[in-house]
Amino acid sequence: MRTYFIFYRSFYEAITDLPEANQLELYRAIFELSLNENEPELTGISKTVFTLIKPQILANNQRFKNGTKAKAKRNGSETEAKKKQNESETVS
Repeated sequence: MRTYFIFYRSFYEAITDLPEANQLELYRAIFELSLNENEPELTGISKTVFTLIKPQILANNQRFKNGTKAKAKRNGSETEAKKKQNESETVS
């Protein structure tokens, strides 16, 4: 479960001119998808605006998941690169 997420100015600007009921519905939908990965059921203008916001939230969630994975592959490639560099220095 996530404890934070990114909220973009573009989200705010897209929501701010809507009626308050729709604003609340959208804010809750963004929080629910961002923090709990639950996609809410929306209708009307709320669904339209959320459809535009949703891809960015999903991309951010994926980046978050990728960032929490073990970095064994990265460390392995760094070790490999250092080994190759050392070999080329000793051959000269």
